[in-house]
Amino acid sequence: MPTAKKKRSQDSVAVYFASVEQAKAGGIYQGLKDVFRRTKVADSIEKGDVVAIKVHFGELGNTRYLRPAFVRRLVDLVKDAGGRPFVTDTTTLYRHHRHDLFQHLETARANGFTPETLGCPVLIADGIKNNGVDVKVRGNKLIPTVNVAQAIYDADVIINAAHLTFHCDFVWGGTIKGLGMGCTTRKMKLLMHQPSGKPIFHRDRCVNCGLCLQYCAGEAFTRKRGRILFDADKCVGCGECIVFCTGHAITLAWGEAWRELILRTAECGRGVLSTFAPEKAWHFLFALDITGDCDCIGASEGQPALPDMGIFASQSPVATDLAALDIAEKAGLPEERVEAVQTFRKLIAESVLPSVRCRLNPI
Repeated sequence: MPTAKKKRSQDSVAVYFASVEQAKAGGIYQGLKDVFRRTKVADSIEKGDVVAIKVHFGELGNTRYLRPAFVRRLVDLVKDAGGRPFVTDTTTLYRHHRHDLFQHLETARANGFTPETLGCPVLIADGIKNNGVDVKVRGNKLIPTVNVAQAIYDADVIINAAHLTFHCDFVWGGTIKGLGMGCTTRKMKLLMHQPSGKPIFHRDRCVNCGLCLQYCAGEAFTRKRGRILFDADKCVGCGECIVFCTGHAITLAWGEAWRELILRTAECGRGVLSTFAPEKAWHFLFALDITGDCDCIGASEGQPALPDMGIFASQSPVATDLAALDIAEKAGLPEERVEAVQTFRKLIAESVLPSVRCRLNPI
């Protein structure tokens, strides 16, 4: 089983930033190109390297997810550097339109993410059967073994291209969330959202379809006298039952223990990073069309929650997210978000991810 590299100590990290104002002369697309050049991502890509460009394809019905045109430009820049890119995301724990490979690809296509528009393969990183690789992570206290989605694990380089939003549980939905939540399997998503790793079975909602019996890896579900029963002690926490239950009788306690959710997501992010050499992992944050909730929501608010800021990039997810947060706080956060954001800062500082100071470098 692979073992994580020792946690690296970082005092100061350069974060490159193309603001929407600075980019007016050449456009925000030129700003992206300039950030890519200044970060020297191309120097880290060896000829033939397989490069995972991790994005959020957006839920069906959402209209403010990261625009495919930005992703296409990243793909072209990676190709120019000699890399072989693919664009990817992972399946979700909740049952909307991205909970398995087939629906996720259909949603990606509907939202404009196709091999034709992007110029490279579009893959669901955990595949048909939610495949991943267990990675032991020294120093992780809450999740010592992280199941990294297969295609992410197999890549030589990762470009974590996150779209900034607020988030009902994670608070500041940026590159840390995209890394820890977005690059791991449903088993990890279950552990992040529910510390016990066990789903909740609502017997009164059960329609007796029997799919839980078919997909449960721990044989935690049984049928007796025509009724489905759930034995939590046998549950292995894979999350498959939540995906396939047709009666929505198997759920999570969404919204509970969100502070621990942040710490657990940070640990999963550290596990993902441990599978790449330090110079092979990059984090781009697109602070544009910033909504009050995650792109997982199948609808978009009428107005953005914050004005457009621009594009941030660095080799540290902490530095990248906090650089954007610094600018947002100076501009003025919505009053109802201030306390949660302060808590987010504190928790990230306490997490296993390296604490850093941001050196903002405007392009």
